[in-house]
Amino acid sequence: MFVITERAAEQFKNSADAVGDDTVSLRISARISVPGGMKYNMGFDHQKEDDTACEISGIKFLLDPESVKNTKDMLVDFRDFEGAEQFVFLNPNDKKENCETSPDGCDPDGNPTCKTCTGD
Repeated sequence: MFVITERAAEQFKNSADAVGDDTVSLRISARISVPGGMKYNMGFDHQKEDDTACEISGIKFLLDPESVKNTKDMLVDFRDFEGAEQFVFLNPNDKKENCETSPDGCDPDGNPTCKTCTGD
């Protein structure tokens, strides 16, 4: 499963309070996108049959089966990033993130060329 920082937990709780509906949980979706990075979505939703429900820092989360796998060992933070406060996903499963921080990097079109992304 993933972990969240105290600052992220505060923001999630504020959002849940603003929604004001105890029957919904916060869904986090992490989907592999081209060229190998993750696309993240969040929003409040009702639990579906194949969802995994969990509670982290007092916040109820929902994840579909693919997102359970893609968020393993992820850290969610809330911080200033590129001049705006936002949620930041630090995810070891995000191949594009690993590419951008690896010495091999990606080609100019964003296609993975590093060993982390290509499996070489």
